[in-house]
Amino acid sequence: MSKRRFNLIMRELRLTGSLPPRFADKFWQVRELIKSFNSHMASIFVSSWAICLDESMSIWFNRWTCPGWVYCPRKPHPFGNEYHTACCGESGIMFAVEMVEGKDRPRKYVILDSGFCVLKAIIELKKRGIYSCALIKKRRFWPTGVPGEAMDSHMDAKDVGDVDAVQGCLDGVTYNLLATKEPDYTMKMMATSGSLMADESCRTTSRHWLDNGVEKTKEFSYTLPFDHHFRYRHAVDDHNNLRHSLPSWEDTWVTQRWELRVLAFVIAVCEVNAYLAIRFTEGKTSMPTLLNFRRKYGWQLIMNDDLVEDTVEHYQLTLEGAHTLCRAPPHARVLEIVIGFATQCRGISSMHVVD
Repeated sequence: MSKRRFNLIMRELRLTGSLPPRFADKFWQVRELIKSFNSHMASIFVSSWAICLDESMSIWFNRWTCPGWVYCPRKPHPFGNEYHTACCGESGIMFAVEMVEGKDRPRKYVILDSGFCVLKAIIELKKRGIYSCALIKKRRFWPTGVPGEAMDSHMDAKDVGDVDAVQGCLDGVTYNLLATKEPDYTMKMMATSGSLMADESCRTTSRHWLDNGVEKTKEFSYTLPFDHHFRYRHAVDDHNNLRHSLPSWEDTWVTQRWELRVLAFVIAVCEVNAYLAIRFTEGKTSMPTLLNFRRKYGWQLIMNDDLVEDTVEHYQLTLEGAHTLCRAPPHARVLEIVIGFATQCRGISSMHVVD
């Protein structure tokens, strides 16, 4: 084989059958490869009692063409990708690998309800490379680390739509307490990412209120953290509403067994996931309603090819083992004569057998 042909083949070599994700992920071409390796090793190999966990380096010198590139001077080969790897202490077989992604890790942004507004929690998420924002609400007290009364006093003189922030630091991680002025209250959030500026992706909203009997209106754009909150906060609620809309699995499947209720919940979640996946890929305009989707889905469950084959097979086995009629033995003829005689004597209410 010539070098040119070899290079042409290598140029078309692909390590994944997945399409590129809709978000920026520099590692998407190798994720399936690493996951398959770990899954395969877990299915065929069981380590001994001793396991060694350490770093491994994959050599690559050009940092601009290598996602997750690191320089580790204490290693014999300091340039390239670093992996956290585990080897069996007895056999030396490596059975688990995990690439260190570093700053090239895809950014995840978690939108949290006020029930999850805990400052230490979003700090721990930030340490693991996950950004988040949480709505701040006063229950009996303000959440720990939130000067709610001072923020309200500071925002009283602001105009509707104005935004301000207080920056803090906990365990070496910076965070922001954000506030935006609404007509009758101050909306507050804690976040580990985002700015006080609005870009072209932020939605424009309007507020209408009465000020001393005078109707006022103002339009403004949400800043990034507030835009993320209003855009994505209903995702779980929308999923729950679709799952509970009638006819639903959990409403139709009446059971007294708790474990079957859990099974119904999982099936219902998978059903809504299938519906949302089709709607996301094909668009809302060409997608049938959830009721029509459930009708087709239920009919396909009934007419499942595997189920039909199993039913036919079971029916054939039942026929083979079924009872077949045969001629009665001679001693059974006596019973037949007695029954015939009793039928002819309709006026007799009862029969007595006398020895």
